[in-house]
Amino acid sequence: MPLIEKYNSTLSVLKLWKISETEEELFKDLNLSESANLKLNKLKPQQLRKQFLSVQHLLKILKIKNEDLQYNKEGKPLFFSKKFISISHSFSYSGIVVSNNKVGLDIEKVRTKISNIYTKFISDLELKLIAELSIENLTKVWTIKEAVFKAFGYSGIDFKKNINIESICDKFKKGRVKVFKNEVTEYYTFEIIIFSKYICTITKLDQ
Repeated sequence: MPLIEKYNSTLSVLKLWKISETEEELFKDLNLSESANLKLNKLKPQQLRKQFLSVQHLLKILKIKNEDLQYNKEGKPLFFSKKFISISHSFSYSGIVVSNNKVGLDIEKVRTKISNIYTKFISDLELKLIAELSIENLTKVWTIKEAVFKAFGYSGIDFKKNINIESICDKFKKGRVKVFKNEVTEYYTFEIIIFSKYICTITKLDQ
C-alpha cells in the first residue's frame, strides 16, 4: 500500500510505502531492469526482498529509472541529475526523498534495544539538549545522525564526535545539525515525522 501524499515534508519530496503485500504481489506490476533483477537475486531474506521491491515501486512513482542511479563505495545512491536522493527502509516501511540540495533519509522502528547503545552515538551536550531519555527520543537522535551521515557522504564518521545536534524545536520535530570531517564542515536542518511505531527523519543541507 503506497503512502504517497499523506506525508508532505517542507524540506523535500518524500514518498513512503507501507509494505503490506506479499513478495509476489509486489513483483507483479514491476518491469525490473537487468541490474535490478541481479540485485534482487542476491537478496535472500524475504523481508529484504520485499523492501527492495517496494523501493522499486517508489522509484517508478517518482519516474526514476535504476539506470539513473549509481552507488558509491559507502552505498550512497547518486542520482544522474541536478537533484539528490536518499533511500531508507525499516521492517514494514520504505521511503525515498528527493531534493535540489544534499539530502538524507532514515526510517527506524522504535525499539527498546536502543537504550543499550545510545552512549555510543549521543554526546553529553546532546543528552542535556534532549532532556528526556525516552526510547522515542533516543531513536530520533539515531535517525537524525544516520540521515545526516547519508547526506554528508563521507566515510569514517563518528556519530558521537563528528555529528552534533545544535538545536531542536517544535517539540523535537525540527532542528539543526553540524557535521564535520577533517576540513569539511556542513550544517543540516532536520524534520521528523512519526507514524505508527516508526521515526522518519529527513535532513537537508542548510544553505
